[in-house]
Amino acid sequence: MNSKNVDLILIDAGHGGIDSGAVGNGLLEKNLTLAISQYMYDRLKSLGLPVAMTRTGDEYLPKEERIRRVLELSQDKPNTILISNHINAGGGEGAEVVYSLKNDSTLADLVLNFLGNAGQLKRKTYQRRLPENPNQDYYYILRETGNVEPILVEYGFIDNSVDARRLQNNLQTYANAASNAILEYIGYSSPKEESAADYYVVEKGDTLYSISRRFQIPISEIKRINHLTNDILSIGQKLYFSESNPSEYIVQKGDSLWGISRKYGISVKELIEMNQLDNLTLQIGQVLIVPSVQIDEEVYTVQKGDTLWSIARKQGLSVQELKDLNQLDSNLLSIGQVLKIK
Repeated sequence: MNSKNVDLILIDAGHGGIDSGAVGNGLLEKNLTLAISQYMYDRLKSLGLPVAMTRTGDEYLPKEERIRRVLELSQDKPNTILISNHINAGGGEGAEVVYSLKNDSTLADLVLNFLGNAGQLKRKTYQRRLPENPNQDYYYILRETGNVEPILVEYGFIDNSVDARRLQNNLQTYANAASNAILEYIGYSSPKEESAADYYVVEKGDTLYSISRRFQIPISEIKRINHLTNDILSIGQKLYFSESNPSEYIVQKGDSLWGISRKYGISVKELIEMNQLDNLTLQIGQVLIVPSVQIDEEVYTVQKGDTLWSIARKQGLSVQELKDLNQLDSNLLSIGQVLKIK
């Protein structure tokens, strides 16, 4: 299935109205599933994809009515994806995805992996059979909804205090992660993504892996061009895809204007002017515009996420050569530690 022949992405917000679903930690499942579904609908609609929802408000849908709406909206077309959103209960922790007996686990695995990349604990993807008829799915939303390709997503456990906090703080992030998994599954590319973009602005739910797949650029190349020392991304961060573009540097613990200017071969005054800085104080996480090419240095200051292997690889050395240069007896590093690299 790909974006050219997908007929509909149908989003089902579990429960609703007098059916609150699972309850815990001051939360109601019906409210969380509706919020997730609305986030997903807005995201996919903004991309011009065919998308619909089974309910758009706090409405009670008996089983028969929910099935009727799915069949009516999908017109029983096989190129329809049905994602039924739920919140679990029972004392566990993390997300899981149930997929139909008629389908393989590809879509379910993608959704779970994207949720994991977005920070949620991954439990499992699985199929569940009806006890009285093992040839049929246990959940009616998978069993009685015709030829659509359905999955049921449990985003976390409402009665687990840790999961409840995650759900409250990251609901949109998880919704975007599930949306991104669907986009990956159908092979979607926006017009901008199909062309050679100069840069990409990081959104909630993005990972280096998903961006690398979307733009067909190796993770190592994205990290090299953008001078990334780890895989952590910030929402709103610009990732450049060409050496000719100006780059950005994220201020880390131990950084100073002098150290950053030396790293990029410019003066402190030039760095201040490039970024229109009003003072010399830097904040961890602050984004600075810097030249696109980092110059070779004789020393390197260890930053968060660095390892001997990553530093050695970046500088064209072996780990043993780096250890010998610095007379290191172990592989342990400290943030702010200065290493000789020549």
